[in-house]
Amino acid sequence: MKKILFLLMSLMFVMTSCEMDLTPDSAVPEHQALRTIDDCDAWVVGIYSAFKNSALYSGYMTLLPDIQADMAYAALKTNTGFYSNFYQWNIKSTTDEIAAVYNGLYTIVARCNFFMDYKTQVETNLKTEKEKQEFKKRLGDVYFARALAYAELIRLFCEPITSENADKENMGICLPVTYLDDVPMVKRSTLRESYNQIISDLKDAEDNIPDSRTIADIHYFSKGAVYALRARVYMYMGMGDLKRDRNNEYLKKSVEAATKVIKLGVYKLSDAINNAFIINSQNYTDYQVMWMRDGSDEIIWKIGMSPTSYGGALGKSLLGYNNSSYNPQYHFAEAILKLYEDNDMRASAFCSQTKDVNGDDVYLITKYPGNTDLDGGDTRKFINMPKPLRLSEVYLVRAESYYWLGDDENAQKDLSSLKRKRITGFGSVSASGDDLLKEIKNERARELYMEGFRLSDLKRWHDPVKREKQLYSIDGSINNELNVKYTDAKYRFTTWPIPKHEIEATNGLVVGNASNN
Repeated sequence: MKKILFLLMSLMFVMTSCEMDLTPDSAVPEHQALRTIDDCDAWVVGIYSAFKNSALYSGYMTLLPDIQADMAYAALKTNTGFYSNFYQWNIKSTTDEIAAVYNGLYTIVARCNFFMDYKTQVETNLKTEKEKQEFKKRLGDVYFARALAYAELIRLFCEPITSENADKENMGICLPVTYLDDVPMVKRSTLRESYNQIISDLKDAEDNIPDSRTIADIHYFSKGAVYALRARVYMYMGMGDLKRDRNNEYLKKSVEAATKVIKLGVYKLSDAINNAFIINSQNYTDYQVMWMRDGSDEIIWKIGMSPTSYGGALGKSLLGYNNSSYNPQYHFAEAILKLYEDNDMRASAFCSQTKDVNGDDVYLITKYPGNTDLDGGDTRKFINMPKPLRLSEVYLVRAESYYWLGDDENAQKDLSSLKRKRITGFGSVSASGDDLLKEIKNERARELYMEGFRLSDLKRWHDPVKREKQLYSIDGSINNELNVKYTDAKYRFTTWPIPKHEIEATNGLVVGNASNN
């Protein structure tokens, strides 16, 4: 039976200065959905738009890993059970949020695969050189989108890759590369196969994405985005054995890719020290404005949103403001706050001590204060555009890759470059050996706070997930005083379970993780 493809209704995506609207009048037979360059444009808009899903960067995928870890504490009096299954480590294969993340990422993969299935059909209809160049851009977008979706699936649903588990069956992700009905279901690949697919997609993305995309095009995938993701992926591939090895080829490639981003000269670390903007008679730094208004030369790729087309509200559960008082679901973790050095401007940008609705002095998480351009003025939705790729992470990736390569000097230089933009009067990092690794870990916690990296970071380092008792936070051994060590059976939940519906739909062809049991 011929499949009928229903295109998304009223789809809107903001691409730099222009808005693209797709409002199909009717259902379209699948084989006719992609025939012209205009069809490709509309389809790629749909792929970009899928990243706005509140299950992904604008919601679950950003907040839940950090809430499950040690970045935030459930508020004693104002938490209503919001995300409590993650905070209490009560996640299962039937947990709705996990299924939503998994489905959201594979929806992107499916849209990319559909495009690939019909790209030859489009190519035969291209008439001008301009159309051919436009198609090439769209092809690059699709390859990168699939690579990014696969990378996030591995990070959340797979164990860190090591020389021991790289080629074991069913340790990676499912790698469907076509949308067509007549292709058999696929089981989970190996971790090496999973990562190799990402590397292959990134190579194809690099070959097709134009060099001309710069900081003005941060809603689009760029060469900088390709290099940044490649650097991250190669670091994950290279450091899994937790051994310093100057001959590690994966880590060398990570350094190479990160260096390409930095040497492009397109992106610049935001200044968190010197005031550069006046908003409502208040002085703000470029770094603060990056989080308030979602704009900065530091951003390599951000998810475009408009007042009529946005995803989830990252700041809503963290602030809980009702126009008169705060009712936060979660507080800033004091142990993380203590990691910030004196004069570190990120501490005041991300955290504010204030009174909640009960009059208690609490540490409010203010990293996502809500972009007023998206909030629509006085309606405080606390929506910010997610920024999955930033130059600061590239510096952190290169620093850590240098460390695992045994190059302390260059790791110190990268950390120093970042910290000088964040800490007033900072000199240079001098730590070496184990102390240097500790500083890298702490800097990732400081810089990437509540951006969704923490759980996977602790997992790949084999570090414990610890929480200590904190005032005005929910008490109990499973909450405040959590201490899950790498050797504990519970540690398996640092890798999320494969959704039950996926296992059942494939009649067991797709197998679960240890956390499924």
